[in-house]
Amino acid sequence: MECKVVHAIEIGIHTLFMGEIVGIKADEAVLGEKDLPDIKKVHPMVYTPEVRTYYGIGQFIGKAFAIGKKFGS
Repeated sequence: MECKVVHAIEIGIHTLFMGEIVGIKADEAVLGEKDLPDIKKVHPMVYTPEVRTYYGIGQFIGKAFAIGKKFGS
């Protein structure tokens, strides 16, 4: 992912950088249908700095703008 910094905000002794995505590249090995990245092939992860751990992402939960209807009203 290629980004450019659009804001830098000083927060105490840290700096929060906000960026704009200007380009995305993916290896052909992780592409799926319609040449889009397939989350099952990418194996993305998130880092939780508070406890210094990594978690995997990937379980399908539901389609956007449809699953929320189950939780409404």
